This record gives sequence, C-alpha cells and structure tokens, in this order.
Amino acid sequence: MKQNAISAQAKAQRRQDFLVAARQLFVQQQCLPAVADIAIATGLAKGTVYRYFQSKEQIFLALLSEDFSRLFCQLDGVIAELPQPLATAAAPFANAYLKALQQSDSLLPLLALLNAVLEQNLPQPELLAFKQQLAQALDGLGAQLAVRFPELTAARASQLLLHSYALTLGLYQSTRMPAAVMLLVQQAGLASLQRDFATELSAAICNLWQGAATGA
Repeated sequence: MKQNAISAQAKAQRRQDFLVAARQLFVQQQCLPAVADIAIATGLAKGTVYRYFQSKEQIFLALLSEDFSRLFCQLDGVIAELPQPLATAAAPFANAYLKALQQSDSLLPLLALLNAVLEQNLPQPELLAFKQQLAQALDGLGAQLAVRFPELTAARASQLLLHSYALTLGLYQSTRMPAAVMLLVQQAGLASLQRDFATELSAAICNLWQGAATGA
C-alpha cells in the first residue's frame, strides 16, 4: 500500500499521478472515467482522490488547463515566426496550428465535453477562474499577434484567435462521429458529411485568416 503524501512536493506529485492516470484512461475510453477507476489505476483508494479533487469534472478541467497551456505556449512560438504581412501568414499558421493540435490526444475530445458536461458540474468560482485564465491567455496571444502584424489591433487579433478556436471546435464535433453513426452515413451515401477534420480545418483557418487580412 502506498504511503500518505506528507510533504508539499509529495502531495504535488500525487496530484500529478492522478492527472496522468486520468488522461490515460480518458484517451483509452474516450469518455470521462469514474473516480474509482482513476484510484485503481494509481493503486490508491477512491477517497484519496477526493482529497485532491472534489469531482471528476474538476480533474478533467485541470487536464484541459494543462492542454491549453501547452497549446498557447506552442502558438506563442508559431506567431513569432510567421511571415509578414498577414496575407502571407494564413497557410503557415494553419499548418503549424494543426500540428500543435495533433500533439495532444486529449485536448479536442475534452473541448468537445467542456460546455455540455464539464462546465455544468463545476462550482462557479472554479469555472470563473478557468474562464479568466483562458481569457488572459487569449488576450496575451492576441497582443503578440498584433505586434507581429501591425495591420491588426489587439482586439481584432484576439477576435481572430477566438474565431479560429470556434472553427476548430465546430469542425471537430461535426466530423468526429461515433463509429455506428459514421457507418450509417457511409451506407446512406451522405458524402457531404464524410469530411476529414484536418483537411477541413486547414482550409477553414486559411480562409478565415485571409479574410482578416483583406479586411484589416
């Protein structure tokens, strides 16, 4: 049996162990695993998990925060290297953005659950803190984008990033169907619904950014 975590370092490591196990289970199952399953995966009691997280939604919000932090860090570097002016940056950004998204197995599936599942079962103070963190990161990235492309104001740059996010989530949810639904669509010959997410997102982001350059 594992010993109780006493020091701050040990507690931080145990919390991270729970997050690692939760992420692995989520990627395997493609749904939010039960807290009991997370406890089993770490060799600890279910009650121990609740010492660190009040609910499974809180666990997966923490995972989503980690994924967002990595994504924004990557995009920070991407923006710094984009060619100028903005009209020439659409395709390079789309390619780099898609590559960054594909480096995480959990980001997009978690995003698909954010509004309908996670946000509905979180205490308001915690949800507000997450939204504030997201808004701050978005505004910071928007400010950097505006510095890179003076034809954009900071507000317009943040809006462009928000629209890119909205396109990402919408296309992911509309193209990632359950296997049974996809089979039904294929058998019915509904070609317009059989779309590749990566291809569609790359084209949509390019169009969005080129439009922003035209209107800048």
